Amino acid sequence: MRSKKGLVLIIALIILMSTACSKNVSETQPPADTSKDTEDESSEPTKEDGGIFIFGINSDPNVMNPLYAGDRVTMTINNALFSPLYVTDAEETRYYLAESIEHSEDYLTYTLKLKEGLKWHDGEPLTADDIVFTVNSILDENQNSHLISSFLVDGKPVKVNKVDDLTVEFVLPQISVPFTSKLGSLRPIPKHIFEGEKDLAKSDKNLEPIGSGPFKFKEFKNGEKVELERFDNYFDGKPHLEGVVFRVITDTNSANTALLNGELSARYITTDDISGFSDNEKFNIEVFDEGMLNNMVFKLNNEALQNKDVRKAIAYAIDKDEIIAGVYESDEYAEKAYSIFVPTTEYHTHDVEKYEHNLEKAKELMKNAGYDNLNLKLAYTNSSEEQESYGLIMQQQLKEIGVELELVSMERGAFLEKFTDASNSDFDLAFNGYVMGLEPSGYSPLFVAENQNNFMGYVNKELDEMWDKGVIETDESKRSEIYEEIQMEIMDDMVVYPIVYPKSIVAIDSRFGGIEEAKLVPVSMFEDLSKLYLVK
Repeated sequence: MRSKKGLVLIIALIILMSTACSKNVSETQPPADTSKDTEDESSEPTKEDGGIFIFGINSDPNVMNPLYAGDRVTMTINNALFSPLYVTDAEETRYYLAESIEHSEDYLTYTLKLKEGLKWHDGEPLTADDIVFTVNSILDENQNSHLISSFLVDGKPVKVNKVDDLTVEFVLPQISVPFTSKLGSLRPIPKHIFEGEKDLAKSDKNLEPIGSGPFKFKEFKNGEKVELERFDNYFDGKPHLEGVVFRVITDTNSANTALLNGELSARYITTDDISGFSDNEKFNIEVFDEGMLNNMVFKLNNEALQNKDVRKAIAYAIDKDEIIAGVYESDEYAEKAYSIFVPTTEYHTHDVEKYEHNLEKAKELMKNAGYDNLNLKLAYTNSSEEQESYGLIMQQQLKEIGVELELVSMERGAFLEKFTDASNSDFDLAFNGYVMGLEPSGYSPLFVAENQNNFMGYVNKELDEMWDKGVIETDESKRSEIYEEIQMEIMDDMVVYPIVYPKSIVAIDSRFGGIEEAKLVPVSMFEDLSKLYLVK
């Protein structure tokens, strides 16, 4: 057998923020590894054991179970509670629970080896039985996990078998190029806790989760905080920090004040916020590319928006340059987006209809569609100043073609409930953001007909077949052609309007070190919280 590196699949709907930097801001580059003690002792800062790291979050988690997490807040908390098998990025593969992953010569059988001595937070051993249970739970349609597509190939389930306590075998019905990536992102749940539960998503066991990550559950207070404590038996060694707290602060100004006052240790900030932190030596500002696309979704249950000319008219009426200048100050912190793929995704192409600002063409399309005036509702989360700014700018721009936008600012939970229901008609347009990773097949759930992640109600059967072909095609050039054609077709249909590829910025209390080792990553901010420490 031989090893095969994959690409990390991060499927997530992100409704948050991004961008910006100033003079005390550093552009973060990913480190070569994640070990605690990689630097020479003479240059390494003195680490102090203990301390609490406090994140600012804008809502409670939805469900502390990795089989159902799909939003930034929940995934960030679950990242501390549940370890993945391994993580692969453009540079390397970093193994967590897994020791290795190998494939057969025909790429139909994959053998996963777990590390020895793995423990759940309650002290029970983590074994192959837990991996098999987790995958079979995902494949159980009654459990309604959005991860099911990761273990289906051409609609057929992957078979998972226990070889011994540390070895699991996966047998594919046919070749799936991205399978290694999808498998690596799996965060197992404990069989001894969940076995026999009829509805894993609604199980009370999720209220006091038992995981395998560097921190274990301590307390959850609705609307206030989620508190975790150090897991001394973490496979990679006892974490430096005593605990981690995720504190709920829904108001942006209040969250910034809490950070300045030392009540928070880190949070995402925007270009408007950065001046208050960049000149303050109490903070380090890190800027990094999450691989995020901020976009606007067309809800296709609106009769007018079922007309492609109307959707295209709206796209041509929007001026991205004005948005970038108004929201980000310059294109240094946000790049104009033209594709549904981000530039770091394999086979991303700029060879698509770009919908550069063209008012005359927009007006012509509206006239051809038979609309002189149109009233639409645009929804977004009330915790995002960035999205509010998008809305105010677009509201003025679309008036030029007779489109009146009513801006609907919603509490995050209520927004997500309605946004993720393709049949909901409370609004017609919505701002969204997503981080899908390097593997292009990861985008398919957003666009395949009847998939629960296809929130706009988009149907294109020919493209559905192309998504399927992309998964099994092993020829690099043919695979590239497939995904480039998918991007061109979806942009021609204009069901999602790409706004910008933003950079994200994080303000971090300078009393904490290990930022490089913990590794800034998409969605969860840090890949491995066990590497953070207090500096003496």
